[in-house]
Amino acid sequence: MPKKFLVMVFKGIGDVLLTTPLVRALKKNIPGAEIYFLTKKSSEKILRFNSCLSGVFVREETCLGEIRSRKLDTTMDFMNSSSSGAYALLSGAGRRLAFRHPLGRIFHNVLIEKEGPARYTVYDRLEMLKPLGVPHDGIGLDLRFAPENAEKALDFLKRSGLESARPSFVIFDITSPRRHRCWPPEKFIALADRLEADFRLRSVFLAGPGELDYVKSALSSAKSNHLLCSDFDLLDIAALERHAALHAGVSSAPMHIAVSQGTPTFTVYSPNDSPKDWGPPLPIHSGLQADLEILGVDELYAKLSAHVRTLKL
Repeated sequence: MPKKFLVMVFKGIGDVLLTTPLVRALKKNIPGAEIYFLTKKSSEKILRFNSCLSGVFVREETCLGEIRSRKLDTTMDFMNSSSSGAYALLSGAGRRLAFRHPLGRIFHNVLIEKEGPARYTVYDRLEMLKPLGVPHDGIGLDLRFAPENAEKALDFLKRSGLESARPSFVIFDITSPRRHRCWPPEKFIALADRLEADFRLRSVFLAGPGELDYVKSALSSAKSNHLLCSDFDLLDIAALERHAALHAGVSSAPMHIAVSQGTPTFTVYSPNDSPKDWGPPLPIHSGLQADLEILGVDELYAKLSAHVRTLKL
């Protein structure tokens, strides 16, 4: 049985999180396994406290020498690109796994076929365990944070009057770098207004780097006094999500972070983004896929409010 692994995911934060069940399965089932992760700088933080990992390499840094020094025996490439393939080939690993793609044989010596119709991406990732004979233990995402992140979240809740044993607020993430995922921001505000009026749920709107003006402009149309959270990093957001009654918004990194903390979600999907691929198949998670240019507030709120009632919030 191989002992030293390199897992490669260069895409976004959500893609990295969706690979953590595979990492957990390797660590749980292979005694003494050393598991390393190669990713982009923007995703390094969410792996920082993952106890299943022996180390994280950052693609933007010069790391090939360090990778080779680990004397790996297995690479697991989820990118199907020439750059990730080159890392696999040059790593020195004798077993190089990837999903079947046109250039696969150039870089890899174990190519895997994805099985069945569209489904939650985690299940596809776990297919890479089969050639190793390693079982998985579920689709839960792993994201841990430090005590200072927990303290920052609690301080925000206390200052905002949201400190309660029972979750009493919804986190909204209404931004995306991908324009096709964006629903008009004033419509999200209308949803938040109605949630407060009908369910007495306060709303906290996230704003990441470069998003503050966009979110502030949206909040200017609000009828209720919604809250703005604009100085939280990824681990702070994870700590805050753990206390939320619900996460609502677009298909995004914060949505996957909410899933990792066991927080229910409601996600608005564009026609280009499949709920089957990105939405966990669990009853606490729901959403709606539609043409976002014509999707109305009433239509979306009908499904959102039904989900809230199911959750008994």
